[in-house]
Amino acid sequence: MSEIQRATPEVVRRIEERWAGLLPRVEAKLQAVNGFDRGQEMRLLDQAAQASSVAKRVMWLRKAADTLHGSVASLAACRKGCSHCCHISVMLSRAEAKVIAKETGARFNEAAGQITLDDTQECQDALEAITRQTYGQACTFLREGSCSIYSSRPLPCRLLANMDDDDLLCQLVENGAKNVPYLNTTAHQAAGVAILGAHQDYDDIRNWFPEGLGA
Repeated sequence: MSEIQRATPEVVRRIEERWAGLLPRVEAKLQAVNGFDRGQEMRLLDQAAQASSVAKRVMWLRKAADTLHGSVASLAACRKGCSHCCHISVMLSRAEAKVIAKETGARFNEAAGQITLDDTQECQDALEAITRQTYGQACTFLREGSCSIYSSRPLPCRLLANMDDDDLLCQLVENGAKNVPYLNTTAHQAAGVAILGAHQDYDDIRNWFPEGLGA
């Protein structure tokens, strides 16, 4: 487990002070991002949609995600060695999880995958339950502060970018408050879901791969 800070008055004050001046800074960064050419990202998503196999779709989706993240990397707080986001939920489709299993040799849990993404309250409740359960729990692929399957890391990990200036708001605080100003990648993620199949099973990476890469 990663250390979860208590929501003491001091911790809450620091978070509130950061948020007080955060939005103008993030907006300024996003204005710069809006000026980037998204054409390459769109072309890669199109390649993914036309790919003839799941593995090839995942490959093109990874390239598209890396292109998007690369365009904001210099503006984001994310740095090598930071593993805060390796202690929050990472939802994967069965299709992507199987590709990761094949590439890495990690033992795949066929019994996982209890969620089908839809707009029902049952789905939302299940997602929130997994988010709470995994908060502060290290990803099974995290080894000595680094991702042990970095080249095969999931699409959600590739798309995550904290648009603040440092990792203050990434730090884990009790009750799992959503304090991080992540880059909005909703449209990109929705495209990925559609390309891999909207009605397949989803689950957290810890449930698909409870043993990680093993001993």
